[in-house]
Amino acid sequence: MIDIETISPQADAIILNIGVIGFNPFTDEIYTDHSFYSRINVETQTNRHEDENTLKWWMSQSKEAQEESFGDGDRIELDVALDEVSKIARKCGRIWTNGIAFDMPIMEHAYRSFSKSIPWQYYKVFDTRTVFKLNPVDTLGNSHHALEDCINQIVLLQKCLKRLGIHKVG
Repeated sequence: MIDIETISPQADAIILNIGVIGFNPFTDEIYTDHSFYSRINVETQTNRHEDENTLKWWMSQSKEAQEESFGDGDRIELDVALDEVSKIARKCGRIWTNGIAFDMPIMEHAYRSFSKSIPWQYYKVFDTRTVFKLNPVDTLGNSHHALEDCINQIVLLQKCLKRLGIHKVG
């Protein structure tokens, strides 16, 4: 599962943080040894897009979410974060995200901007939002902390697939 927080909906958005965690969609397993989370250095993303409406939206979010995404300290460079994401993504058979029209285009644009190969094939990217719409379950919320949101999305997906009786994806 991949989740990101940004300050733009465009493919070249400034990325605030990235969360990635491996899991088995057909069991309750979450592989914490296959996880990565980091806040990303914003100042060095000068060639990436910042959206005024998204910044206004962030100001309406919880103080905790704002601090996690915009607070000082413990940030790494985007290209370093992408290398860490690649290490995990290459170990996974599929990449899941909550809607393929947001996180994936932004991540793929970031990889291309550093001339890095994208560590997944387009046909191995799966969308949790579609599964959730087909079989609604109670939501666990959205903290806007990328790793916490990954875990919430994994738990929801595992519940949905179990309720649907799906034990494998072709």
